[in-house]
Amino acid sequence: MTAGETGDASVLAIANIFLFEDFRLDRRGEGLSRRNERGVFVPIPIGSRALDVLSVLVHRPGELVLKEELMAAVWGRTVVENANLTVQISGLRRILDEGRIDGSCIQTIAARGYRFVAPVTGIERAAPVPTAGVMPNEAGPASVSPRLAIVVLPFANLSDDPG
Repeated sequence: MTAGETGDASVLAIANIFLFEDFRLDRRGEGLSRRNERGVFVPIPIGSRALDVLSVLVHRPGELVLKEELMAAVWGRTVVENANLTVQISGLRRILDEGRIDGSCIQTIAARGYRFVAPVTGIERAAPVPTAGVMPNEAGPASVSPRLAIVVLPFANLSDDPG
């Protein structure tokens, strides 16, 4: 069930799944996924710190999130260089902005912080969404059987016993 779109902060605060552009962010389950040409969400390998940064930004779309707020939310009391945040933002941009023609969805506000500018929809609970390995049908998602394979390896008798 859709809980709300950009601008409804109370709904985004309780959402656990976020949809934006061709992406799905599920912090309680599959992490970050991207919709492929068949409409199926395929998981994207991404580090936990980058997911934490993205999670903070999508919870507050359109708002300036100060660098200090991001650092505190992601690293807590651990002392890290500001460059760590820059590296995570750069990695997110490589993934999120691939094929995007109208600039980055993460806007830099010089010397202050970052703003997530893509429209975000929050979902309170997981609705059936096609993901890799799951195909939708009228009765709900059904698992796709895994592709089976048999491998036959040649064996050589290395002993003197022919049996």
